[in-house]
Amino acid sequence: MADLYEPDLGAAYYRSNDPVKNLNISVKLERVTSSSIVPQQADEKEDQNVEMQNMSDEVQKDEEEKVFHWQEKIFCLREVDLYSNEANCEGVMEKKYHRDVTEILDKGKPNNRLFSYVDHDKFSQHDETIKYLTTSANEKPSLLSEKMANLRRRKVGGGKKEVNRRNNAFRDVGFVPKINTVDYDPSDELRNRNHIMAAPMQVHYIMADLSRREEGNGTKEEEAVLCTVQIDANGVISLQPDFNKGKKPYVVENNIKGDVFEYTIEHSSKTMNRQEQDKEQKMYREVYSRHADFLQACVGEDFELPPMGVLRLLVYGEMECARDFEYDDLYLHFFVDLPKHWTADRSQQLSWVTQTCKTKVERRDNVAYFSFPFNFELFYKDTSIREQDKEPLPHFPIIMVEVLSLDMWNRFRTEGYTYINIPTHPGTYKENARCWRPIGRSAAAELRRFFIGGSPELEDITYTAVPSTFQGSHLSKYGFRTESTGTVKAKLNVILQSQGFMEKKANKKTLGNLLDNLGINAVQANIASVLEAFKKARIRMMQARESATRDLFQEATKSRELAA
Repeated sequence: MADLYEPDLGAAYYRSNDPVKNLNISVKLERVTSSSIVPQQADEKEDQNVEMQNMSDEVQKDEEEKVFHWQEKIFCLREVDLYSNEANCEGVMEKKYHRDVTEILDKGKPNNRLFSYVDHDKFSQHDETIKYLTTSANEKPSLLSEKMANLRRRKVGGGKKEVNRRNNAFRDVGFVPKINTVDYDPSDELRNRNHIMAAPMQVHYIMADLSRREEGNGTKEEEAVLCTVQIDANGVISLQPDFNKGKKPYVVENNIKGDVFEYTIEHSSKTMNRQEQDKEQKMYREVYSRHADFLQACVGEDFELPPMGVLRLLVYGEMECARDFEYDDLYLHFFVDLPKHWTADRSQQLSWVTQTCKTKVERRDNVAYFSFPFNFELFYKDTSIREQDKEPLPHFPIIMVEVLSLDMWNRFRTEGYTYINIPTHPGTYKENARCWRPIGRSAAAELRRFFIGGSPELEDITYTAVPSTFQGSHLSKYGFRTESTGTVKAKLNVILQSQGFMEKKANKKTLGNLLDNLGINAVQANIASVLEAFKKARIRMMQARESATRDLFQEATKSRELAA
């Protein structure tokens, strides 16, 4: 079974922090003759011709070994003949190849089989063309292969516009217009020019010329790829196939002449001695130490804290989507309503408007995805001097949301109102706020909404929850006609900060006490405890009622049995 073993030709991935220029790969190529493939029969005639056979094996032996450095260009015989004629060289790189080949021919014509293609060679761009799975002439490329044919690779440290990254220059991936950043009808040329891979990459091919030397220079069809080495900007090295590491050699065949070759790939980079490793570790420690000092200088030693008795509230949120609304082309207008004793910096934005979004059908729902991020920072401090002036029930801020639509005829419609309460505890929350909209008392309002746009609106959006002008003790909205509409989904990340949290007793069990000291959760906690006690009393009452009913049923059953 060992003779039938086939080596794995899959790709292997390595990660290295060392400069890629130190990468060396050793390749050994050997031609396998017919005498080494077909077992020899042990007869008397062969025993007499052993010496002649050994001589023929030495003549037929074709073996070559070479060490390839990263992006080292080695020419094959076909390229030597091609670039030796200056008339065949057009570009700057080809003219450089002409000078290199001229220097090689001055020393004598080479006879090597192993050669290489580097990143800027034309062969390195062949992987960006359409590839076929079979050799059939009737095979047609799939849609994916046609699209991937235009996927160009970014270069690692390629053109001049890529090299100047430290000078705040952009890569040459197309200009950024000041207006009309979204092209709704892109041309094929524009799509292909901007269709590039995100990760910059360099490639290096190790090749072999499998032609017969006695027949002269080989053709392009007789060249074979022995190994493909790719490296991206993250330091990930892709090697296909992997190093042999003592395994059976790989096999490659000349499909035209039928000659078979075996080759091995080994890692031959220079290893670092102990002194060099210590020097490198020392350098890394120094770099990390300087970077840490730089970060500490930027951040500072003191952590920024709010003043004593002040609670800082930070909210990082996202308006994710809106679903099940009547019309298309939706957008949101929302703002933060600040209750009493809540303040914000003058530069803090508290109102936002999303982009207009068309809906898509998901199952049976019409959904418009906004993915609109927002954040704000607020401060709470009860500045009341007298105890009777303090609020009995302090409130957290509320996000008021208004859903609107704008169609192609510039007709505006109000699709719904809702509000989102900011949670009183830190953490991540997902809120689903159901919306409603006011409706008129006659069919004329709905007809106007359908034909010319417009609909009844709230003069004060805070009326969605508790109006800002409300001063009474009982809020009633009786007689106000509304209609249920869709749902707005939001995600909130809430952070609370106070110097009271720094005390040793500030753990999860005493978080409520700290908030009580700030005058926030005192009444809420009392209401919650009353509701919890009422719930327990109701459960006990239901249990007692069930047990009494069970006892009466048992007594009635016993009385019937005695009467019978």
